[in-house]
Amino acid sequence: MKDRSQHRDGILSVITTVRDAKYFKGVILMKRKTVMALVAMFFIFSTIYCGGGSSVRQNGSQPGNDMIGEATGIATIFDNDRALARDRAIDDAMNKLVKSKLGTTVTGRQVVQDFALVESLVEASSTGMVKNWTVLKEYPQDNAYFTTIRGEVFPAAVNEAIEATLRNYGRPKFMVLIQETFEGTRNQPGNTVAELTMMEIMGNHGFEFVDSQMTQELMRKERNLMGKAVDGKVGADVQSLLLDDLGAEVIIIGTAQTSDQSGALRGVSRNMKSKQANIRLRAIDVYTGRILASSAQNAPAVHIDAETASKDAIQRCLRKMLGRLDEDTNQFESGPFLNQITKKFLESATRRMITITVAGLNFADMTKFREQLQGRIRGVGKVYPRGQTGTAAKLEIEFAGKTHDFAQELNSKASSIGFGIEILEQKPNRLSIKAVRNQ
Repeated sequence: MKDRSQHRDGILSVITTVRDAKYFKGVILMKRKTVMALVAMFFIFSTIYCGGGSSVRQNGSQPGNDMIGEATGIATIFDNDRALARDRAIDDAMNKLVKSKLGTTVTGRQVVQDFALVESLVEASSTGMVKNWTVLKEYPQDNAYFTTIRGEVFPAAVNEAIEATLRNYGRPKFMVLIQETFEGTRNQPGNTVAELTMMEIMGNHGFEFVDSQMTQELMRKERNLMGKAVDGKVGADVQSLLLDDLGAEVIIIGTAQTSDQSGALRGVSRNMKSKQANIRLRAIDVYTGRILASSAQNAPAVHIDAETASKDAIQRCLRKMLGRLDEDTNQFESGPFLNQITKKFLESATRRMITITVAGLNFADMTKFREQLQGRIRGVGKVYPRGQTGTAAKLEIEFAGKTHDFAQELNSKASSIGFGIEILEQKPNRLSIKAVRNQ
C-alpha cells in the first residue's frame, strides 16, 4: 500500500498515477458524480494549461511560424476596372510572399538549387499556396492598385508545385543521335550502343525517349533534316519535324568511340581485353536551338570478350555523365550532364518564346490585344510584334510555360480582356488563333 499522503494530492494526481493498477481500480469504482467532476476539472485544467486558446493566432497559425509574412502587390488598372486590378494585386502579393519563402521549404532545398527557375511557374498556382491571409491595406495610386496582405505559406503546397514543375518541365522528351565507332565499326545514329545504353539508364528512371525504330526510320526518310539535327543545326524545319511530329523537346547529339588498350595487360593476362570509351555529348533545346549542356568523359573496362569490354566501357562512361542508382537509398542520382539539362531546360521553360498567328484584328485592335496579353495573362513576360498585313498579324510572346498552358489561360481570360478567341491550331511552340474585339 502506498503512502496515504498521495491521496491528498487531489484529482490531478490520481490522473497522473492512473497507470498504477490499484489506483486505476479505485477510479473505476468511483461514484458517477465524482467521475463527472473529475472529467470537468480535467477539461478546465486543459483549457487553462493551453491558455484558453489565447496564445494561438486567430487564423490557426502558431506564433513564431517563419512561413508567415507580409507582401505588397501591384497591378495596373485597365479601363478603370479597379475590382480586377485589386484581384491581380492580391495575386501579385501572394506570388511575392511565396517566392520569399521558397528557400525555406524542405523539398525546395533538395530538388532545386536555383529557386529563380521555378518562380515564374509557381505564379500560376501561388494563390492556393497562401492560407489564412488578410488584406492589411489597399489603395489606388495613379494608374495602379496596391495591396498589402499578411498570410501563411504552406510548404506542402509549394513543394507540390515545385515537383509538378519538375515533372512537367524538368523531364523533357528526348531524342538521341550519336555517331559511334564501336570496335572499329561505324554505327549510324538511331542504332548505336551508346544510344541504347543511354536510353536504358535514363529510361529506367522515368525519362521518355522517341522510339529508336522511329529514329532509324526518320534517318532513312528525312535524311537531310535528320542530318542537320545530328550536326546540331536546329532551325524551323528541324523544329517542325521533331516537335510537331515526334514531341521531342531535347535532342542529345555527340560522338562515341571505343579503342583497344589490351597492350597494357601484357604480362598480366593473356586472355583479358582492355577497352577505352570516349564520349562527347551536347543537349539542345529543340524549342530554341539553344545548347543546354555539354560533357566529355572517358572510362576503361576489362573483360575476356572484346565487345563486352567495349560495352562496359561505354556504360561506365555514361554513368559518370548521366547518373546511377544509389545502392544505399535505391534512388537514382543524376549526374552532372543530366543535372545541367534539367536546370537549363527549366530556365528555358520560364522564358519560352511562342509564335502566335492572329487573324481578325485591325491594327488598332491588335495594339489593344497586345496590351491585354502583356497586362492580364499570367506567365506572359513580353510581347513582340512581328508584322501585320490587313487583319493578319504575327506575335512572339515570352511565356513561363508551354503553349498548351498559354492557350488555356488565354481561352479562360478571353471575355475579361474584351476579345472573343477561337483556337485554330496548337503546336508545341506555335499557336494560331482567330480573334474578334467585343463591342
